[in-house]
Amino acid sequence: MHFRERIIKDTMMYSVANYIAMVVGIFLSIVTKNILGALGAGYFAMIKVFISYGDLSDLGSRDAMLREVAQAVGSGKNEEARKVRDVVFCFTLISSAIVVLIFMGISLFYIKDPILRYGVMIAGPLVFVTQLYNFMITFMRILKRVFSLSLTIVVNILGVAFFSILGAYAGGVFGMVTGLIIAALFSAYFAYRASGTQLGIRWEPREILRLVRIGLPLVISGYAMSVFLSVDAIMIGKMIGYKQLGFYTIALMSVQQINSLGRFTQIILQPYVQEKYGKEKNLVSSKSLFVKSTSVLIYLLPVFIAMIYYGVPVVVNYFLPKFILGLSAMRILTAAYYFVAVNEMSASILFTINKQSRTIPIFIAMTAFAIGLNYLFIVMGQGIKGVAFATAISFFCYFVIFFCYAFKHLM
Repeated sequence: MHFRERIIKDTMMYSVANYIAMVVGIFLSIVTKNILGALGAGYFAMIKVFISYGDLSDLGSRDAMLREVAQAVGSGKNEEARKVRDVVFCFTLISSAIVVLIFMGISLFYIKDPILRYGVMIAGPLVFVTQLYNFMITFMRILKRVFSLSLTIVVNILGVAFFSILGAYAGGVFGMVTGLIIAALFSAYFAYRASGTQLGIRWEPREILRLVRIGLPLVISGYAMSVFLSVDAIMIGKMIGYKQLGFYTIALMSVQQINSLGRFTQIILQPYVQEKYGKEKNLVSSKSLFVKSTSVLIYLLPVFIAMIYYGVPVVVNYFLPKFILGLSAMRILTAAYYFVAVNEMSASILFTINKQSRTIPIFIAMTAFAIGLNYLFIVMGQGIKGVAFATAISFFCYFVIFFCYAFKHLM
């Protein structure tokens, strides 16, 4: 099969799987919000913030594995590729176990709210099993087994829907998190079987240190990015209240689907880009992949955003009338997320040429800017609508700076 045809076929297959996941995810958000109510949804949103930080526990070794294994395969160094894979798997197990202990310590000694305390405590095991699942997903991307990858995504979202709804009915927020743990454990095992690979555990401190040096700047920038993207939710929870955060989850639910769309092409192309770069050591051969994929996003995203912009209010009015106060913020944040989603390939460019550390000052500056702007709109009494508008301004500034810096190296 021709390379271009294979890319199109794989992208379509992966996209279909993610569209299924999106539809199920929207259904899941509607059902769980009705079960939990605004207050419960607010607590769960804050627990998810902790989970997003825990997902960075691999210190970038998984991303380093994607680049190093793909480039090693491109150079014909298969034994080197296997070694990196097994070392990263070993490190993933250790680092995830440490996160469980850290979350227990935070919940016991630093969190006063009893509901949030227990929620963070059980979020630790969820991070552990999710990291195992994420490792297998990354490895299947390296193998370019897009069918197995797509099937795993569908199985995962169906498991998440079943167990989280069952858990929410049985035990509210705590039951929902417990259901997510069961779903993630099942998905990790399914992904391992679908990969058709026998993993090994290889402990080599020097190799781990080398991979962490590659991936750590990506983790720091990823942490900064997570803070940047979650500043609005954190400040609403702390300064306005968890009930208002519950209303704001309508906006957060909507933009998750937009952000996922921006990652589709990047996820499929990344292994091919890294293999080509490992073989030729320059970006010339991959330039068209970056440019064309970004061009597709530029024209496709407005259509997708418009569907969400006009579709979500209908869903909320019919199925989530208790959350109708979150629609004004949703409209603003949904339009603003164009600037986040269209920027997906920028980070890939910088990571490929080993300039990922240069992104850290950008994210730190943008996070400080977002915090200040959100604070200003909150003290002015603008509520969650003002927070969404402040976040929109921050997203636009982030896009202008980050996009121009990345594509300067490519063009």
